[in-house]
Order: sequence, then C-alpha cells, then structure tokens
Amino acid sequence: MADNGPMAKYPLLKTHKIPFDLQYTDKLVKLLVRIAETKPYLEEYLGQPLELQLLRQAKIRAITFSNQIEGNLLEERGVTQILAAKDHDDLSKDETEIINYRDALEYAETLASEKGRFRLRDLCDLQKLVTRNTLGDKKQSGALRTIQVNIADVSTGKKIDDCPEPHNLSGLMEELWAWLDENQDADPFVRAFAFHYIAVAIHPFVDGNGRTMRLAQHVLLLKNGAQIAKFVPSETTIMATRDRYYASIRQCKALNSLNPIVEYLAECFATSAEEVFKESKKLIRNSMGRKPEARHAKILSLSQQKKEFSIGDVIAILGNIPRRTLERDMETLVRSKHLRSTGEKRARLYSKGPKK
Repeated sequence: MADNGPMAKYPLLKTHKIPFDLQYTDKLVKLLVRIAETKPYLEEYLGQPLELQLLRQAKIRAITFSNQIEGNLLEERGVTQILAAKDHDDLSKDETEIINYRDALEYAETLASEKGRFRLRDLCDLQKLVTRNTLGDKKQSGALRTIQVNIADVSTGKKIDDCPEPHNLSGLMEELWAWLDENQDADPFVRAFAFHYIAVAIHPFVDGNGRTMRLAQHVLLLKNGAQIAKFVPSETTIMATRDRYYASIRQCKALNSLNPIVEYLAECFATSAEEVFKESKKLIRNSMGRKPEARHAKILSLSQQKKEFSIGDVIAILGNIPRRTLERDMETLVRSKHLRSTGEKRARLYSKGPKK
C-alpha cells in the first residue's frame, strides 16, 4: 500500500507498528486451496440429521477450545455436561466462561445472519457477553478499555507485547473499520484472519480479546458466505499449537507483516476442516449401517459370496450394530424369502433364498 506523506492511510496502525497489508504468498494460496477442497462436501452434501450432529459438535468444540486457549481448564466432556445442565447457579469462573461463550457464539451467528455491516458496537457486545460476571470492573465490559494492558502468553504469563494506550483506542478502531471496508473484496478467509490479528494487536478490551476476535472472525466468514465456518472449530488446532499462535503474533511485529499470523490461522482452519471432513465421512458410514435397507443390502451381498453363513458372519461385517437388531434383520429377510434358514436358532445357518 503506497505511503502518501502526512495524509498516509492508517497513521495510528503505522505508529504502533501493526501491519495491515494483505499478501497472497504461495504458502497462503496452498492453504486456501486445502480449505476450498473441503467446502463442497461440508457446505453442499451434508443433509439432515448429520448436519445437526456436526453443528452441535462444532459448537461444543469451539466453546471448549476457545476458552482453553485463554487458560480455562474444562475439557470437552465437562463442557458438554455444563451446557446440558438446567441449573447454572453458583458456577465457578471456568464454568461461567463456558456459558458466556455459548451465548456469545449464538449471538455471533445471529449477527452473521443479519443484513448490514459488522460494527464496532457488535464487537463490544460480543466482548460483553464473553466477560459477563467475570470482570471486577463492570465498566470494562462491553466498552473500549480505559486502562493500560499488555499481551501475555497465558500458559507462561510472559509478556508478548505492549498494547496501545487507552487514549489511542478510538482512533485505532476507526482505522480498523476503514481497513475492513477497504478490503471487502479480499478473500473472505484472508480478510477475517487479518482482522483477527489486527484487532488482537490493538487489544481494545481489558479482557476477552482473543475469544472476542475469534468470534468476530466467525462472524466475518459467515457474513461473506463461508458457511463452512459453522462446521469447522479451528480453535481445536489453535489450542493444540498454542505456542505457534503466540509466536506468529510476535513474528508479525518483528517482520512488519501479516503473513505469519494469516498463514498460521489459515493452516489451523484447513487442518480442522480436514478433520471434520474425515469425521463426517465416518458418521455417514455409521448412519448408513443403522438404516435397515443398508444392512439388508450387506447381508444379501454376503449371501451371494457364501453358500451358507451364520449370524456370526453377519456380525463380522456389521459389528457396530447390536446382535438383536441383526437377528431381526435376518428374520425379515427369511420371511420375505430373500434368505433361507436351516437349523435351530443358536446354530442356524442362512443361504440365498428363492426370491429374485
């Protein structure tokens, strides 16, 4: 982006050495291709009820791991139990953060479904939900901070970077939204990942910046038509590689480049998308096995391969289905004359029936 002397764009971002130029490196393009390869399947071919199952799984993981990145100790099973509970009184701080993030994620998807641009007020509302009942100073919830803070590695407490002074925040956020408007034709993933970093570098809130910006990334992706984001909790990969997350933030400042963080976030999204793709294929296989027609087809295929076979042979190919269910399937196929049966129940043998 060209510098235009004293009237240069984004002077406060430049003063605070926060990079903002988008560059499509070879590595980034390859990562975007990996994401694109999962999109047709996840966005177009997932039908009910599989879609609901994957969406539920994605939300639980997003809630679990986005909070874990910031030091929350609750695991996926505990999070599932908290979300299912009807009584949310007397919660610990970690438990409160789980309920808060669930509500904030639901609000983020509401924002994404609404017409109109994503606004600073929306970002503040997300942070207010994320930090509800966890901040000592309630004036710092849902508003730009009025005190000085630093970016620190939550696992070590080590300071990563100084943050802009509170009196510069309003101007910095104006520049961020001007940048967002100027880059609205950029690749949706690159734009959302870059916004994530720039906003974290500005650190507009006293707490909840990382969680809020991951939600903002989610909103921006959905608003730009990347519905795949609903299925992909990239927070799982970020948590698994958290040291690289903080290292990428440091590298951006050191190199005056967005490339380290944008490439890292793209890699996390691509990896998570590929994992969801694998899991969804497994779910489809399992769900097909639960449909009587699919089970019957496999049993009849077995009858074509073997002159005689037992219930044990059927269990060997449909081991994820209860024995009693398979026995009923066999009885159905015998009644319909697709199979013949001989012998007592315990030692019964089956063969191909007369029905064509």
